[in-house]
Amino acid sequence: MIKKVMSLAIAALAVAAVAAPAFAADDNMDKVVQGALLPTRVGGVAAGVVVGTPIAIVRQSVKGYKDLTEKCADKIGGKDCGPACLLVSVVTLPAGLVYGGATGTYYGMKNGIMDGFQTPFHPDSFSVNKLEE
Repeated sequence: MIKKVMSLAIAALAVAAVAAPAFAADDNMDKVVQGALLPTRVGGVAAGVVVGTPIAIVRQSVKGYKDLTEKCADKIGGKDCGPACLLVSVVTLPAGLVYGGATGTYYGMKNGIMDGFQTPFHPDSFSVNKLEE
């Protein structure tokens, strides 16, 4: 059994070695810098996900609520009509919260992971500046 596991591990290592890209023209200093930035990048991703996701959820919830209220009020009496907006708010508030929660979670996680790794601790990784591309 151990021989099978060892042979499988050696085969997997050989496949990984063949599939790995060759870094022929890299400077050694660049490798050291990229390796040293890894803890900072991991921290940037963690902070971006933990802090940026709730920010994105709130922003998307408000945006979804406003958009849905305007669209539904236009069908009833116009978005400038107060009673129409009040009437549709009963339905659009929960819908906006659900929609904003779902899209905010997506954008918060995406920004936290992508921007948090590329530019750690940048406002974009916390979903402050942009949400959608």
